[in-house]
Amino acid sequence: MMLVDSAPSATGPIRLLLVEDHAQVAMALDAAFETVPDIELVARAKGISDAVPAAGEHQPDVVLLDRRLPDGDGIDAIALLHEQSPGCRVLVFTGGADRAVADRVAAAGGAGLLLKAGLLEDLLDTIRRVAAGEDSFDVDLPGRPARR
Repeated sequence: MMLVDSAPSATGPIRLLLVEDHAQVAMALDAAFETVPDIELVARAKGISDAVPAAGEHQPDVVLLDRRLPDGDGIDAIALLHEQSPGCRVLVFTGGADRAVADRVAAAGGAGLLLKAGLLEDLLDTIRRVAAGEDSFDVDLPGRPARR
């Protein structure tokens, strides 16, 4: 599960925990993050049961969290992740969502929701903005006003 372990730095790269159960998606994201100097993948988990202890161990700045995981709904894990890593910001990354899902993410304390169908540059930009303290919900969600 651990990929890199380094101390967080106020001026260093964004420390990211990736929670994704689909191997091909995770491998593609791993490869993308390797080319981006300001985002450091500190750990990867395949489910909630791996993600919660990883958050406690690695203290990420941002958790990129798949919504549909083998051991539960990622939205339900947001509070558990915050318990283990109080400073982390959680960005839910999903294949499909609507306003009700976005509202659940916000109510659970999530910092944003992004659809997987988007461009890599949009994902990287959203991770950076969420790490900087902004909330970000995908503008393409049906019935939801743009919040960027």
